[in-house]
Amino acid sequence: MDTPDFLVGLVASHADDYATAAKAFSTALSRDPNDPEIARQAFTQSALAGNPDAVALARESAKHPGGRTILTAFVIGNDAALHNRWEDAAAAYKTMPGDALTRLLAPLLQAWCLAGEHKSADAIRLLTSPPASASPAMPFYLVHAGLIASLNGDTILAGRLYDDARRQMPGRDLLLTRAWGNWLWQSGRQTEAHDLMRQMTSTDTALAIAAPELQAALTSPPVTAPVQGLAHAYLLVAFLMHQQAEHADEGDGQQQINIASSMMLRMALTLDPPLAIARLMLAEIEQDLGHKDVAETVLKGVPPTDPLTRVVQYRRALLDDALGNIPAARQILESLAHDEPQQVLPSRALGTLLFEQKDWTGAITAFSRAVDAARASHSLEWTLLFERAAAYERMGNWARAETDLEEARKTMPDEPLLLNFLGYGWIQRGIHEKDAVTLLERALALDPDDAAIRDSLGWAWLRTGNVRKAAELLEQAAEQTPLDPEVNYHLGVAYWDLGRKSEAIDQWNVALGLKPEPDDLVRIQNALAFVKSSPKADTIPLENAPPVPVK
Repeated sequence: MDTPDFLVGLVASHADDYATAAKAFSTALSRDPNDPEIARQAFTQSALAGNPDAVALARESAKHPGGRTILTAFVIGNDAALHNRWEDAAAAYKTMPGDALTRLLAPLLQAWCLAGEHKSADAIRLLTSPPASASPAMPFYLVHAGLIASLNGDTILAGRLYDDARRQMPGRDLLLTRAWGNWLWQSGRQTEAHDLMRQMTSTDTALAIAAPELQAALTSPPVTAPVQGLAHAYLLVAFLMHQQAEHADEGDGQQQINIASSMMLRMALTLDPPLAIARLMLAEIEQDLGHKDVAETVLKGVPPTDPLTRVVQYRRALLDDALGNIPAARQILESLAHDEPQQVLPSRALGTLLFEQKDWTGAITAFSRAVDAARASHSLEWTLLFERAAAYERMGNWARAETDLEEARKTMPDEPLLLNFLGYGWIQRGIHEKDAVTLLERALALDPDDAAIRDSLGWAWLRTGNVRKAAELLEQAAEQTPLDPEVNYHLGVAYWDLGRKSEAIDQWNVALGLKPEPDDLVRIQNALAFVKSSPKADTIPLENAPPVPVK
């Protein structure tokens, strides 16, 4: 078991590189086909990688003692379902070990197997039985029961089940919205169907991008075959697990939940490869796990005719940005912003991308489109105004930045980020200094551990003559963020004003080595040049001349 291929597989599996691990373990298995551990690893990694040979490996793994697992049940059952061997599929799913996860999933898998056998009444009875009714997943069981009734042509029963699901569902659900909306459409209630989808997309900024396509898709049912229903069963469990991961502590626990969720999504995609919502979720998880290239490949599997194609394009743009492919990301976002000018998300994302590229004019234009769209839909958030203010400030237009910040403060008067930005901007410009100190003191009281706010308030105290108090606060900020050139520059000024001149020069030299922004670089160089020419000066001359970096 200490062969090079096995060791490569172990290293790759620990790095969650499923494709490499699967290839290595499969090679090791070809050399030692009777080793149960190699067989288990080869199968597991192949299943996680979505390799087609996972089925044969599952059967091989199941021959060994302890080789039957939840994953072998999924893979063997899914393969049977894809070949319309529904009794075999049901039998395979029944071999799953009993736990909370399988208790939630099993009724859905068995019900769709019954539907595949044309036993829809039995399937619906299973999903609406007393044990199912006691499950926290009951609203979702009702959705799937309605889908089975629809496939069987029982529209009256389907409508009743969808209505029951709608009443019990704790929030909005896209599958239910599409299924119920299609039922309304087919029943001649097109206006109600459009209103239902409008409510769904208006409360989800990502789905809003695809609103026209989702409206057009109301004419078709979201599930047209039992294998698609099975795929949505896996998708449901993946969604619930992903929600759990979002609330879990960061670390191994969260990562393990995400890996399990990705496994469920790959099972869904085995059954319904184009399923866009599964690919979107899987891409998000893979990106969270650090597999950006895998995430991009996953998204490429969504056909351009899918109703969620615009959402997929948006996610691909964010991935391109993360991968450093800025031109591609910009092209996608510009296209989305042009095609959907009433949507906030594409223009805002474009503004963020251009801001990161220091294209202040382009960022302001994009953010302004996003602001206009948000105002029109009564969904303007203070963070969007904050982002545009940052672009205005970097461009040197403080008046417009100040206007945005003051508007944002009307909705969030005690937001530390806003108080810090506005207060620091005032103090840098030598205006409203008393008010600036008040804002920054309030900001630090609200967020006492924020190093940027400590630095801002320390700088404000320094510029208003409270040098000793300023130095104490700036020292604390420098301890928290020792690699921030601006903080080191500020501390150097405080030291000089206190007469600690050699320490001041040391602090500025440290700041020089920390790759400061151009504005800070000029200030640091000016300070060093000044003290070289005027070593006996008591204070350092300061400019009231931003722009300065937004902290």
